[in-house]
Amino acid sequence: AVSALWGRHLIRVCLAYFTSGFNTAAVDHEADGSTNNGIFQISSRKWCKNLSTDVPNWCQMYCSDLLNPNLKDTVICAMKIAQQPQGLASWEAWRHHCQGKDLKDWVDGCDL
Repeated sequence: AVSALWGRHLIRVCLAYFTSGFNTAAVDHEADGSTNNGIFQISSRKWCKNLSTDVPNWCQMYCSDLLNPNLKDTVICAMKIAQQPQGLASWEAWRHHCQGKDLKDWVDGCDL
């Protein structure tokens, strides 16, 4: 059985794969000038600060900080997003590819 701790890790692995293909430097530019940043494609519309000064910046960081291969700050920001009322459903990739799926396949063959 997969423990609760491993379950949280599996959620992150699935989400990271389907949002950015595990690319920590991924930046997707939107038509409105906003960007989706890093391995979890976190939006500059309210979570991080780009050039625009009129965004909420709820994670209290620059969007470029989300591109760091050291994922500590990125994971903290993603956890803040996941704690919002919409939770993981904030990510379209979660809703379409991970939610309700058997995430144990992500560690199939691993000796856990």
